Amino acid sequence: MLNSIISLQLSSSSCSKLLSGDGITTSDLTIKGVHGIFGPVSIDARSAKKGVPAIGDVASAAKNLDEYQFLICSMVPSLPDSNPSKMELQKYRVAIIAAFAKLVPLLLLKSIQQDDLVQWSKHAKDLLEETSDTYLKANSNSKLQIASHKDAFEYFEVPEDRVQVALRAFYDYGT
Repeated sequence: MLNSIISLQLSSSSCSKLLSGDGITTSDLTIKGVHGIFGPVSIDARSAKKGVPAIGDVASAAKNLDEYQFLICSMVPSLPDSNPSKMELQKYRVAIIAAFAKLVPLLLLKSIQQDDLVQWSKHAKDLLEETSDTYLKANSNSKLQIASHKDAFEYFEVPEDRVQVALRAFYDYGT
């Protein structure tokens, strides 16, 4: 999955949101498919929350992660390849796309599991916190210390060290 995300998403020059309905301001949580990575899914979040309350946290985390992946995608082309923030930001964008790839099958189950969504939300919030800090750091050129949540990368099946190696190869930095 890691190589697909890098080759299909990072090499693309167009940026788009992964959600067409966020399940908060709209009744449906609708994730658009990403060709070669995951298919589309849409659920009625308002009615699903009655039986699976974690849907609310999932929708909130997904909305925020989608916003950051779009902001990162929009910012990265303006950064020189030599800027270390570029690789850091792309690392988080890869993890966000992987988070959605992990969420889609959970939402496609006939019986959505509360525990699975609670677990996804926990890791998504950790990833969101780290992504937000990194984005703010890159935008302000500050020396902000970023709290690392390696377990979130592991959970979303894109181990941080493997992402960094793949990005170094993608940007031809050598390994």
